[in-house]
Amino acid sequence: MAEPLRVPVSEHISIARLHGEACFRCGAVARTLYAAGHITLPGRARVWPVVVCEDHRDQGEPNVS
Repeated sequence: MAEPLRVPVSEHISIARLHGEACFRCGAVARTLYAAGHITLPGRARVWPVVVCEDHRDQGEPNVS
């Protein structure tokens, strides 16, 4: 399995984004989605595979602001 992405993730991130059902960056669901790596929530052991839409595909690792 790939190394989890080291990005800041809020406890308030959408469950659809964590389940790989929406773009991790913008939340789009009605677009083609591409694998973007894995993340973990702070203090948690669960690894979540995340996806991004075509607009965010070439922007590197997902990042939550």
